[in-house]
Parts: sequence; structure tokens; C-alpha cells
Amino acid sequence: MLTKLSPRNLFFVALGVCLIILALYFTMRFTPRQTEISNLQGELDTITTRVTTLRSNAQRVPALREEVAKLKVQQDEFLAALPQTANFGGVLDELRLTTSAAGATMNSFTVQGGNTAGLPAGVRPIGLNVAVSGRFAQLFQMLRSVETMSRFTTVNNVALQLPTATTFDPTLEGTLALTVYTFDPAQATPAAGETPQAPDAPNAAPAGGTQ
Repeated sequence: MLTKLSPRNLFFVALGVCLIILALYFTMRFTPRQTEISNLQGELDTITTRVTTLRSNAQRVPALREEVAKLKVQQDEFLAALPQTANFGGVLDELRLTTSAAGATMNSFTVQGGNTAGLPAGVRPIGLNVAVSGRFAQLFQMLRSVETMSRFTTVNNVALQLPTATTFDPTLEGTLALTVYTFDPAQATPAAGETPQAPDAPNAAPAGGTQ
């Protein structure tokens, strides 16, 4: 049958067969390869981005180590500045002197344990409720002086009791709720599950107040 076709027709038949073969190759071979290449290129881009990020992080490691060392020094300096737990009576004496210097009176105090969550090992927060009395200006000055002790003391609450109005500047009674941060070297590495307790109150009350 092919022998009866003219050379021109044979040419078109051969051309058609070649086009069919080319289409089959493109469909079954070329397209899947292109898809695979695209997928691999995407994975390569992802890996390249990750490698770049890791290299950037690796370059920051020395600076981060230096920063951690500085923070460790600052923490050690902060701990060294805290009053020793064993010398908590000295904190009370300083508070008494601060109150007296402002013209107010420290009448009594109570001590209780504080929350140690999130604090460095060895730091012992001590809750301190101080009953004071004095005129408004004196108590205000005392409060400002106590706030200057912020390196190891925070003022949590101030409660004032207003007396019967008999004068424009009456003597007020009030309670300061403080948290005093102390450092106990013996508790710098506490055992797991062990919660430091507040130190016992001094046997002798500071001058000018009662325990």
C-alpha cells in the first residue's frame, strides 16, 4: 500500500509519525522531568535559605556568648549588692532610720515568705508589712525614701487610715506592704523541689517600734 503512495504523501506520513513520536516523548518524558526539576529547584531554594539562616546564626554565636557573659557579670553584681539574708535585721534598721529621718514612726512589722518563681537561685524575697504613723508630708517623704531603696526593695501597697478630721494636718496611721530581696549563699543551688522560707524575725525589735 505504501508503495502506491507518492513520495510527497510518504513524506507527510513520515512527518506525522515523527510528530506523534515527539508528542509522546514530550508527554511521557519531558513534562515529568520538568516537573521534577521544578520540585528539586524549590527544595534547593528552601535548603539554601535555611543554610543562609544557619550561617547567620553561627556568626552571631560569639556575640551571644559575650552578651551572656556580660549578663552573668551583671547578675553577680546584682546578687552581691543584695543584703544578706542573715543580716535581715540590718534592713529593718535601715528602714527604721529612713522612717525616723522623715519624721514618721515605725510602730510594728510582720515578716512573711515571698514568691521565688523566676528569681535566680539564692535570692529570697521577703514580704514585709510595716505599720507606720505620722503626718501626711512625713509619710510621703518616707515613702519616697523607701522607693530609693529600689535596688533591693519594692513597694507593693500603701494603705492609710484617715482619723476623725480635727485638724487640717492630722496624724495618719498606715501600712506599707514591701518586698525585700535578700541573698542567701547557702541557697544559691537549692535542691530540686525545695522552696526557701522567709528568715525568722529578729528577736529584738528595732528601736522606735514593736515586733
